[in-house]
Amino acid sequence: MKWIINRIDESDFGCEERMPGQPLMVLVTLECEDGRECQFEVADDWLRIHDIDEGDEWPENVEAVEEYEAKINRMSDWMDGYYDALDEMDE
Repeated sequence: MKWIINRIDESDFGCEERMPGQPLMVLVTLECEDGRECQFEVADDWLRIHDIDEGDEWPENVEAVEEYEAKINRMSDWMDGYYDALDEMDE
């Protein structure tokens, strides 16, 4: 099924800033031919490397996006643990 990128918006980090080394994440909104929509976060660098922009067809199986998002979440959790460990060493 063909999915088209409707929007790419910068993700909201809330009142906290992005941690050093944490990739800039963007919120991607896709729409398929039958009108269904799908939203997920992806690293902005990944989009740039693959030259993907609004109006383009999403190059991957949308179901695989969930696996990619899980990988990003694991990476973020690891970075959080790393920074916590550095803070503990400084104390």
